[in-house]
Amino acid sequence: MNILQLNTGLFPDAQTVEAALRQMSGTHRVTVVDIARRDMQQDDWDAALQAILGADRIVSI
Repeated sequence: MNILQLNTGLFPDAQTVEAALRQMSGTHRVTVVDIARRDMQQDDWDAALQAILGADRIVSI
């Protein structure tokens, strides 16, 4: 399964969710995209969109 971890900076208990996703990375493909970065360029947004479209599950933290 393709899981996308979308870091938004809006989830107060992000460390717990990140730890759970790290455990899942042994059996699933976990991709991390940090959209909370202030220096996001057009190419970064394009890559984020591609990751979203290719994900089976999206976890926003």
